Amino acid sequence: MTAWSAEQVTVRIEGPDEKLERNIRALLTIAQAENMSDAHRVHIAHERAPDEIRKALEPFGYYRPKIDAALKREGSGWLAVYRIDPGDPIKLSAVDVRLTGEGLELPEFKTLITRFPLKAGDVLDQTRYERGKDAFSETADEFGFFDARFTRAEIEVYLRDYRAEIHLHFDTGPRYRFGEVSFSETPLEPSLLERFVNFRPGEPFRAATLVRFQKSLLDSSYFSKADVVPHPEQAKAREVPISVKLAMQPKNRYQAGVGYGTDTGPRATLGYRNRYLNRHGHSVYVDLRLSLIQTRLDALYAIPLRRPDKDELGFAAQIGTQDTLAGTAEISRIGVRHSTGRWWLREILSLDLQRERFNVGEGPQTSVLLLPSVTYTWLSTENVMNPERGARVDLIGTGAWKDLLSDVSFFSLRLNAKGIYSLGERNRVIARTQLGYIGTDRFRELPLTQRFYAGGDKSVRGYRLNEISARNADGDRIGGRYLTIGSLEYERTLFGPWGVAVFYDVGRAANRLDEPFSHGVGLGARWRSPVGPVRLDFAVPLSKAEDSFQVHLILGPDL
Repeated sequence: MTAWSAEQVTVRIEGPDEKLERNIRALLTIAQAENMSDAHRVHIAHERAPDEIRKALEPFGYYRPKIDAALKREGSGWLAVYRIDPGDPIKLSAVDVRLTGEGLELPEFKTLITRFPLKAGDVLDQTRYERGKDAFSETADEFGFFDARFTRAEIEVYLRDYRAEIHLHFDTGPRYRFGEVSFSETPLEPSLLERFVNFRPGEPFRAATLVRFQKSLLDSSYFSKADVVPHPEQAKAREVPISVKLAMQPKNRYQAGVGYGTDTGPRATLGYRNRYLNRHGHSVYVDLRLSLIQTRLDALYAIPLRRPDKDELGFAAQIGTQDTLAGTAEISRIGVRHSTGRWWLREILSLDLQRERFNVGEGPQTSVLLLPSVTYTWLSTENVMNPERGARVDLIGTGAWKDLLSDVSFFSLRLNAKGIYSLGERNRVIARTQLGYIGTDRFRELPLTQRFYAGGDKSVRGYRLNEISARNADGDRIGGRYLTIGSLEYERTLFGPWGVAVFYDVGRAANRLDEPFSHGVGLGARWRSPVGPVRLDFAVPLSKAEDSFQVHLILGPDL
């Protein structure tokens, strides 16, 4: 039989709501294909339809439907019409849910009983019944009740009385515990791998604990893959052995990037990272940033501590130069820092010895500072590189004391916050703010890098880097002790990874709270590239500025 001679069938269902109709169509043989090979098959499928409709309605509690089925020729094809009155749904006269075994006292199982989706008097809905039943099995797997089973799981339907009963009896059996952990071969010391384990043998089993264990392995940057697998079938004395299969990240990583901005001119970045310098997991980072106005070389030697994914001790060094509208600076710095996770935050404690030669228009100066600092970062997003929504907050405090290896005493506090809000599939609103305060009675002796300035692609767009600043009597930009920046941006995705944006920025770096703000507006193009977002902004200053516009090219994560 050739395809062109097949019998075309149109199926029309009248009466039930959308949910019921969808289930009916899923079970109707006559509705499963657009055509059938001959008229005889059409008639057979039509004769089956009433029974198939009843089976489709029963899971939702309809056991006495009235079905009017008609089949007729219509043109060159067939029209099948099913007029359905589902009738009254059957209701539950009893819901008998029982629990036995060691899990009887577990709060999660008690909750499943009290929140079982069906109660006496409800309409029998088998989809809700299956959902409630599956929850018992899922909870048993989550908490290590690997011998759990249903001793009774029945729905009894009494058509004469038109009522139904549910009997669900679940025996959790004994709870298993964590056993020994074995790792696949890696270049790292076993003692380092063991520090990732977040449980001890003999602790009650919990699947979520293994998920966190796996996440910590992947977060460490050592591993490209981490399969954490429990083996209850190999348990001895109900202790479950855990196997971990690891695949290493490439040992060396090289990075290079180029960009351009009217405030920096051409710029380039080069980076090198050795993820595991030795079997102890030590790592090395080196980054070089070059532009017409800034040069900076950073190096860090990092040592993993008690929790390798969270705790790190680092020894850092930095040399660099600046030549911006604010002035010039030559910086050299060495220091030590300790990074850890605390209270859902990232905490970094550091101590740096910095020497800076600078000139902000008042003649060359040299400053030596011993800088203790603390940084707390809160980050909430599902995708750091291209977030649809999320937020980040950084709180940074630093200072120096003249009597302790420093030329000037001061205290500085800075808050950076940014939020991304999704409005539908194509729209995002991005808001950010920066607030800062410097406390000192010898502001003129502070080095350039410790003063507040505004302007630039990550500050107030439309202005050159460090262009916005308090000034002295000679008009030199001397920086400010108060920093206030705000930005509001609307993004619209046009097609694929491409989009546009409109934004408004405002800010100041002032020494008095009554000094005016600088404003900027602009338009931007957005590209979500495979290596991260690229933002090209054309910004116009609304306040007095050195130039009539700025072009900012920004590469890197949104948060």
